[in-house]
Amino acid sequence: MTIINRQMYPLQTSMSLINKMTDQFGVLQNQLATGQKASTLADMGTSRAYDLSLRAASSRIDSYAGSIQMVDTRLTMFNTVTSQLGTIQSTAQSAMTPSAYGSSNGNFGTTPSLAQSNLDQVVNLLDTDVAGRYLFSGNKTDVIPVPAADELINGANGKAGFAQVASERQQADVGNGMGRLTLSSTGDTATLAEDAASPFGFKLSTASTTSSAVTLTQPNGTAPQSLGVQFTALPTDGDKITVGLTLPDGTSDSITLTATTGTPGAGQFQIGADPTATAANFTTALQSSVQTEAGTTLVAASNNQAANEFFTGQGQTQMRVQGPNFATATQLVAADPTNTVTWYQGGDSADARASITAKIDDNATVQYGAQANENGTVNLVRALAVMAIQNFSNSDPTSGGRFDAIATRNQERLAATHASEPGSINMLTVELANAQTTTSNVTKQHTAYQAQLTNMVSDLETVPQEQVATQLLALQTRLQASYQATALIAHLSLVNYLPAS
Repeated sequence: MTIINRQMYPLQTSMSLINKMTDQFGVLQNQLATGQKASTLADMGTSRAYDLSLRAASSRIDSYAGSIQMVDTRLTMFNTVTSQLGTIQSTAQSAMTPSAYGSSNGNFGTTPSLAQSNLDQVVNLLDTDVAGRYLFSGNKTDVIPVPAADELINGANGKAGFAQVASERQQADVGNGMGRLTLSSTGDTATLAEDAASPFGFKLSTASTTSSAVTLTQPNGTAPQSLGVQFTALPTDGDKITVGLTLPDGTSDSITLTATTGTPGAGQFQIGADPTATAANFTTALQSSVQTEAGTTLVAASNNQAANEFFTGQGQTQMRVQGPNFATATQLVAADPTNTVTWYQGGDSADARASITAKIDDNATVQYGAQANENGTVNLVRALAVMAIQNFSNSDPTSGGRFDAIATRNQERLAATHASEPGSINMLTVELANAQTTTSNVTKQHTAYQAQLTNMVSDLETVPQEQVATQLLALQTRLQASYQATALIAHLSLVNYLPAS
């Protein structure tokens, strides 16, 4: 009989240890084959929560990468478009030079044509889209922001375009040819007055004279205003009288008449035999000068203001002259979209950049919205549209004066002095470039952080192959020795060692 029992040799315990080594051997074999420490999260033990946290952070970076790529694509396109807009602005400003009529006044025809061509390009640029999302529609990215240039100027589908709206405004400003002023002479006094309390035509501002023989009655500030010029004696040859005027677009103008004893030319009035005759001569000269200014400078100012009211900026309402008797109109009304082309149809936010945002990191958001009705782009459209509707010709005596007045105003609109103003094309370019720089910096940070996360996850999940192989060999040796020892002991019996009886 066998006298070895569990107390003398714990065989069951030995087998338990062998089973554990066998399990460990299987784990090491799996690690050697896959390179992974564990086949399931449960097998990772206390490292499980840390591993999940690292993988979540890595997933967030991957999700931000898609957003950054989309934003960067749009910003790259923005950079191309704003660069082209800046070039057109510079070209347009150079083309609109006062007194630059060209050989045989050739620029009378080419400048409006060039303005129309540039306007076509600007509208096409403002209607740029990336994958169906329009760049200059603010938060209404699915809406095309600006109608075609021809529709803007000439209208469509029964709706008035800028050319018609500007013509109505011009009729309201010029009136019967005197810029909505009336002029009369009674005795020794000439009186210039506004014809009505309205936003149209010339507005009287101040008057001055170098003559002691002239007494002026200044405008009193209450519309409609009037100005009196009384000749209390005969002026001296060379004496001047200046009448100051305010134009519809807020600019200022003046008419200066000089007294002369000879035959008067442009800008002069003849000294008569007495104050009454002199007042009559002054009235005639003033009427001619007012009519000249009404046909040139006033027309330019009127078209300029019509552009302000038609091509509205952020938060503004399109306005139109209340007609149909435009020459005697006294007020503006909000344009009816059923009969007037709406020039801008996108979103209208006070902060255009903030109208479109993208989260590109847990702690970083970029703003990259843009609207066609921002200060810079809308002024470029206004300047080009005003010049595009002009009709200059050598046979029209007002052409030179209108060309100069319009060129002066459009040059001021597009001047480099506006480059630092909010919403200018230059500031739009800078702000969007800053947004692209931000996305680039965040991308670099993400790349570096993702590499760190990858290394950390690798440290948690993978094993060094050489180390596993060494452990596997050592365990195999131990396991073989255990098997041999256990098998040997299991077959031992005291009977084998008792002497024969």
